[in-house]
Amino acid sequence: MTHAANRPTQLANDRFVDNRVYSDPEVYDLEVERVFGNSWLFACHESEISNVGDYITTSNVGSPILVTRDHDERLRAYLNVCRHRGCRVVAGESGHASAFRCPYHFWVYSLEGDLVGLSGEEAYEGSGFRKEDHPLVELACQSVHGLVFVHFGENPPALVDWIGADIVGHLSEPLAHGDFVVVQRQTWELPINWKIFAENVRDGYHVPFVHPFFRKASPPGTYHVYDGGHAFQRLGMDPSGVDPDLWGQIRQYPLPGIEEGDGYIANIFPDFNVTLRSNVLSLDSQRIVSGDKVILENRTLGLADDTDEITAIRRLSHRTWFQNPVELEDMPIFRAQQEGVVSPHLRYSVIARGKDATTGSRGDDNRLRHFWHQWRSLMGTEANSIDPTMSGS
Repeated sequence: MTHAANRPTQLANDRFVDNRVYSDPEVYDLEVERVFGNSWLFACHESEISNVGDYITTSNVGSPILVTRDHDERLRAYLNVCRHRGCRVVAGESGHASAFRCPYHFWVYSLEGDLVGLSGEEAYEGSGFRKEDHPLVELACQSVHGLVFVHFGENPPALVDWIGADIVGHLSEPLAHGDFVVVQRQTWELPINWKIFAENVRDGYHVPFVHPFFRKASPPGTYHVYDGGHAFQRLGMDPSGVDPDLWGQIRQYPLPGIEEGDGYIANIFPDFNVTLRSNVLSLDSQRIVSGDKVILENRTLGLADDTDEITAIRRLSHRTWFQNPVELEDMPIFRAQQEGVVSPHLRYSVIARGKDATTGSRGDDNRLRHFWHQWRSLMGTEANSIDPTMSGS
């Protein structure tokens, strides 16, 4: 067992992972501060908060979040926490409100986050308490092509700069050319570390083995890696690998500016993914509950003027290209990998496949190493570990 715990000196630091990063509480606490505290995090789609007073609640890395649209129609995001006694202010997942009232002591906040009412206000006279000093804690909130992100840090870079012009340009196909809405929202609770999913969606090596349908029906295109840990890959669709009756349905109604069979997956660090499959867009993110629990969240996009028939086709396409493969094939692998990497007797795993490149095919580990490069940059470590003995040659 000793040899399995030793640093693999035959590999460069970026070509192996210290498996303790998937389970060590200290690693997770540092990730909350350094990775998630310094990254733009996907929150929702603009169609979910299209009107003044519309809101949606979510949470990530231990913080409840409220996203709304204020009286000037601006996107606003706040910690969904009352400044009085720390109670969650809004309980529902989504809705419409003219103001937000905490259920504990009825403190009331405006859409702009200001504390505008509280019961028994006169009791605070002479205490030094002032309402204007206790607004909801506001988070940076920006959107690109209808995708809404929040940031926990102060003075973050502009969202479009964080994502980068190349990825923003790719997302414009087709998001800049139609009125998109969420036609389906699903969640799955999984007992895994967040990096298991983030790696999997960048890992093309597993696709022919885990996904037999993709082996026949989804020829890979080239990928590109970009600054900031982001990546992009074209995805093909081969009708000869699809049941003819099914193909006859899912080939219909391509999205604006998209040709039949076009597709891609865009990976936005740390854990947000946009997948296009000709006539449907899949938005996939994680709500991270703890170091060993996540809620995988999917939003399926269609067009605002779709008929019920078209929406049904888009949902069928999503089920074919995403939901079935993930639920039936990827999720068992997620669990199996998590069960393995927590073993104290196997200290490291390997991401050594393929030469380093900014573009290539799906069968190597470049995108995994690229993910870990950004992780190391934010975590302030030279190895895919926070153990100093894992660094160096």
